[in-house]
Amino acid sequence: HVITEVFKREGYIVKYKHHPWKRTYEQAKMGRFHAASYFYKSKEREKYFYYSDPITIEKIVFFYLKSKPMKDWNTLTDLKGYRIGATRGYTYTKEFWDAAKSKRLRIDVANTDKQNFNKILKGRIDIFPTGLVSGYSILQKDFDASISHLISFHPKPLSETTGHLLFPRSRKNSEKLLRIFNQGLAKLKKEGSYNKFMDDLLAGKYSQ
Repeated sequence: HVITEVFKREGYIVKYKHHPWKRTYEQAKMGRFHAASYFYKSKEREKYFYYSDPITIEKIVFFYLKSKPMKDWNTLTDLKGYRIGATRGYTYTKEFWDAAKSKRLRIDVANTDKQNFNKILKGRIDIFPTGLVSGYSILQKDFDASISHLISFHPKPLSETTGHLLFPRSRKNSEKLLRIFNQGLAKLKKEGSYNKFMDDLLAGKYSQ
């Protein structure tokens, strides 16, 4: 909703197409979309995209079923007894993927966060990490409230990062759209509307 509102105020109408993360990224890289929402920074992505100013400061947290509460943890070793979901193509942390490769953690990879939420609901995994804001956005958008309220998250973050709108370098008008979006986002933050949108998103009123 923040993205929609920013562009709306600058005179643009946003149309969304929902695809799995990896497909969205690859098609956006080829310039088939004007922008891709929303991604965390990496050196690899900077080769192909211009990054907007941060839309969110995102905490990557573990979601779980309320009926099977997650215990407090300090290090990844503390997660040894859990069946952990992960989403293909996500960065998380180097330590997380090292633990997966070495089999120190039981990690089952899915194509989308939505699939991982379904796995939690069906008892196929115990926990999985994703952004706090993006996670609640998916729960609000793709699941009935009677289902989504069954899921909660652990407050300790696996990591913290910033979420951005990506504009493909392969499109000629990307730098123009980047400037327009950044200007609109700055206005939204200055007038105080941005904070309300973020609060409402976590309350389940809007999608990102």
